[in-house]
Amino acid sequence: GGGGGGGGGDAASGVRGFWFDFGDRTMGKRRAGVGAFRAPFVVAYNADYEAQYDKKGRPRPSRPFNLTVVCVPTSAGRSRAIIFGGSQPETKEARRARRRQQATEGAEAAEAADKKPPSSPASLLFKLLPVWLGHLFSNRFLDSDLAFLHYQEQVVRTRGGEAAGSYFMPTQSDRCIAALRRWLSSHALSGLPASSASGPHAGLGPLPPPIYSRDALFDHFTQHTSHCRHCQAAVSALADWRKRTYRVLAAALLLGVRFWLARLVGVACLGLLRLYVVVEKQFQVGEYKHWQNH
Repeated sequence: GGGGGGGGGDAASGVRGFWFDFGDRTMGKRRAGVGAFRAPFVVAYNADYEAQYDKKGRPRPSRPFNLTVVCVPTSAGRSRAIIFGGSQPETKEARRARRRQQATEGAEAAEAADKKPPSSPASLLFKLLPVWLGHLFSNRFLDSDLAFLHYQEQVVRTRGGEAAGSYFMPTQSDRCIAALRRWLSSHALSGLPASSASGPHAGLGPLPPPIYSRDALFDHFTQHTSHCRHCQAAVSALADWRKRTYRVLAAALLLGVRFWLARLVGVACLGLLRLYVVVEKQFQVGEYKHWQNH
């Protein structure tokens, strides 16, 4: 399955991929930009947020949105997603254009163009978080789509047709998915040997049986933790902190008979032990409940 933005087209389509424009609203702000599917497995999004102004009517500098997903097939029905973001380096052409604009508009405009946008409180907080916590958030983000993509791909194969014929896809956000399916039919399957699959999927081979166990479908340890040094280090650290917390709890129980402060420490230790269990489980298996996603 593929993903799409808030709307756009599949212009410049060819064997190397295609580009599309998109627009949506996130965190209370509108954004619009251009995305690209770079064959065979890279999708990149580059967008800008809507202009915001201060009390004097001057535009506030804003940070662009950049996200790249590398989705590498590893076996039938499985892929490894590598996600990264951040600002792209300025090209020579863009640097020359900016300098020409600064020379034309004067020193005040040049100073405004060179001024870096201030970091939002959310971005400052995110920088302080450990890497493994960001990975847990990313796993949850992937879980929100994983079940849909897994079962929808199975249904498309069963019906033996294109996604557009197997599902009702009337919106602009569906156009990117339709374009990806057309690209697969036109370019990805050429030269592959025939298989038991027929129609547009000939050459891809059969998919493994559907996964109905949620623990198997959202198996974070196999999918991520076992391959990630940051998350493995976090799991080891949690085990060490659990031992230390038990020691403090034992001391608090001995001293709690005489000192009320020791009782508070004991209660805090019990809360920490419960928190360790919740966090550690996220490294093992996801618990995303789609019916609670309002």
